[in-house]
Amino acid sequence: MKINLIIFLSRFGVGGAGNSIFRLCKGLPKKKFNISIIYLKNCPFDKEFKKIGIKVYKIKSNKTFFAMSKVLSITKFLISKKYKKNIFMSNIHYTNVLSLIFLRNLNNLKMVLVERTPLMELNIYFGFIDFIKKNIIKLLIYLLYNTSDVIVCNSAYISKNFKNKYKFKTKTIFPPSIINFFQSSKKIYKKNKTLVIVTVCRLTKEKGLDVLFQALSLLKFKNYKLLIAGDGIEKLKLKQLSEKLNISSKIKYFGFLKDINPLLKLSNLYVNTSYFEGFPNSVVEAINHGIPVICSQSYGGINEILLNGKCGTIFNNGNSFDLASKIEEYYNNPQKFFSKTKLAKKNIKRFTLRKNILGYENLFNKL
Repeated sequence: MKINLIIFLSRFGVGGAGNSIFRLCKGLPKKKFNISIIYLKNCPFDKEFKKIGIKVYKIKSNKTFFAMSKVLSITKFLISKKYKKNIFMSNIHYTNVLSLIFLRNLNNLKMVLVERTPLMELNIYFGFIDFIKKNIIKLLIYLLYNTSDVIVCNSAYISKNFKNKYKFKTKTIFPPSIINFFQSSKKIYKKNKTLVIVTVCRLTKEKGLDVLFQALSLLKFKNYKLLIAGDGIEKLKLKQLSEKLNISSKIKYFGFLKDINPLLKLSNLYVNTSYFEGFPNSVVEAINHGIPVICSQSYGGINEILLNGKCGTIFNNGNSFDLASKIEEYYNNPQKFFSKTKLAKKNIKRFTLRKNILGYENLFNKL
């Protein structure tokens, strides 16, 4: 008998969570799993899901809370005794707590919560409303998470944090960051050439691109370009900031890209400036291309990816002066950074698609 898997991700974009779920769904054996996807508004993988026989349920709502009655209705419809078991998998804390409130009393349904961001995220606020919202989420996590069947974290750091703070039982399954290993390595950057810096992220406050812009304005050398893959509500503000800092001519925006490999091939350095980050797949992808990385101390999986700085360079979270110093250091001594990248390439073998699929398949079988 098949396992009936229902996956709910309210904001199904082409970022880390969306890509991870798409790769998992594509890789799980269809002879063993019947898969359905529930999402709000839009999903860039909609047609591809349908091509591989995965049912897709779109809810026309802007707010997750107001969509939950529909999520409940769809889930009730999908639960069936003809399957070996029915599993509902929700993703990211605010969706997880709402899923538990609305669905945890359904019969014949296992509840799997996936945590993709560190708990520290809920201690970083962008205004009073954000403060209220995040403190409510923290309270609901404390009250409700133990009513789930399992909590899956995408880094050992996040798992440990949940165990230490709330005594929750968790399981760590790394995201499917790597589909294919690239054998060739980047040539060491030479100072007389233009330094091409790449970053991949949503253009939102928590991604800290203002820190990167400030750092670039502090650089002593000027032969650089910044390529940004991603889009979001902060784009206009970021453009205004770049003009104010007189660096707008150095920056090029590419919007959301399903495939970032062509952009990575152009780059000499990858920078991640997030204030908090669960597990940045794009950092692993950059390392896979042999690109040195500089990342903020963003609490989640970054220390596992970079082995606490042995496999890459970590700067103080939110500190543009420290970041500028690290970029200057790379510019003056790229050999040191490339040596770390060689070690990093050996370390990322843990983050393959195959290991992610096997991890989830074993988990679902044991529930």
